[in-house]
Amino acid sequence: MKSPVVLLALTLMLLWAPLVSAAEPRFEIEVSDYDFGTVFEGEKVARTFRFRNAGQAPLTIDRVRSSCGCTVPRLSAEVIAPGDVAEIEAVFDTARFRGRQVKTIYLHTNDPRQEVVQLTMQGVVAQLIETDPARIDFGVIRSGEVKEASVSLHNRGKEAVSLGAVNLSHPDLKAVLGAGQLAPGASTTLRVTAVPTQERGRLSGYVIIPTSHPGVPELRLPVFGTVTP
Repeated sequence: MKSPVVLLALTLMLLWAPLVSAAEPRFEIEVSDYDFGTVFEGEKVARTFRFRNAGQAPLTIDRVRSSCGCTVPRLSAEVIAPGDVAEIEAVFDTARFRGRQVKTIYLHTNDPRQEVVQLTMQGVVAQLIETDPARIDFGVIRSGEVKEASVSLHNRGKEAVSLGAVNLSHPDLKAVLGAGQLAPGASTTLRVTAVPTQERGRLSGYVIIPTSHPGVPELRLPVFGTVTP
């Protein structure tokens, strides 16, 4: 027969066990997804996510990583006491991105229920200077033949944009720009001519146009075709 002291000790252990197991951190956040709508390429989208430790033990953020280098997260604290609030600021640089974008931030925590927490930033990145078409395909072109293509440049922004001198990455390409200044909503035409000197093979290059907009320092238009004798 067990003594009263042993029984008391066992009773205290049984009562204390749930309290010990309950002393855990708990990551809690109201909004983990941010839809930034539509922005122009080159803009930087910033979002601050606030979260708290709703548990009874310190919450530790062991590691923070993002789905790409274009999104930079900054954590206000690595260890959050029970009941305290912390923040993580995320900045998405939209330069060279177009269309629908979803960027994810991963927080590795010591919360046994949520070892990895995902935060997302999503939206549409629109072209500031829209190019139509977005690339030039001359198709099959004979050596020495002259082929021309036209590209429309349209300013979708709210400020005037200056266009600099056209640069060409291939010696067999020539280009003429219709206007060097684009008012908001205005358009101009870029005419690109290819006169291949090679006998056969791939014709590939870029038309590069510097701009005055800090978010879009240059426009790069791919040009390609296949040269035959």
